[in-house]
Amino acid sequence: MPGSGKSTIGVVLAKRLGYDFTDGDLLIQKSEKKLLHRIIEEKGIEGFIETENRVNCTIDCDRTVIATGGSAVYGSEAMEHLKK
Repeated sequence: MPGSGKSTIGVVLAKRLGYDFTDGDLLIQKSEKKLLHRIIEEKGIEGFIETENRVNCTIDCDRTVIATGGSAVYGSEAMEHLKK
């Protein structure tokens, strides 16, 4: 859910575990050079989910807490990638 505290809790959890922290929403914004709401306005929700899936598939890290966006679960390729 948007605004449920994923990033806030993720930072605290990562610090407690001694892990790194990555925010998927920030990765999307960096990749697209736009704020999330602008991406949704331009591409629609389906286009945004495709973008989110593509970006989440590029995450390559270890010992990292990842705060994905709330719609990340709709990207099956990214979910398979993140399981690894």
